[in-house]
Amino acid sequence: MTPLSILLCVKIIGTFFPVALPLLVMPKSFIDKRSGFAPSDVSLYRLYGMAVLALLVGYAGGLAQIADGTFPIGVLAMGFVSNAGAFLILVITGRAAKTPASAAFFGLIAAGLAIAFAMQGAAMTPLW
Repeated sequence: MTPLSILLCVKIIGTFFPVALPLLVMPKSFIDKRSGFAPSDVSLYRLYGMAVLALLVGYAGGLAQIADGTFPIGVLAMGFVSNAGAFLILVITGRAAKTPASAAFFGLIAAGLAIAFAMQGAAMTPLW
């Protein structure tokens, strides 16, 4: 297990259960209350949940590349754009103050991915 694979696992687990799964299966009223949003149609939540799930599949592909000894540059680019973008949107719109844990999670994942890109050798070095 490398530092980068640990980071990707944290992202997958930390996003699948609290974000993707509820968006895909929970009732609209539950998601409205939890998110602070209230679109008129549940399909918006389901579409967003599917998009998040697709990103998680991309991260899992990165884990396979790491296991093969290949640095997953495309996965890092995808993850950085997604997480840094989410962090910036939360900050710019003022929602970071309302959802500081989400903002911190996105920001830290983006920072970790940037560090992994800058220090590719260390990011790919097995820890045990």
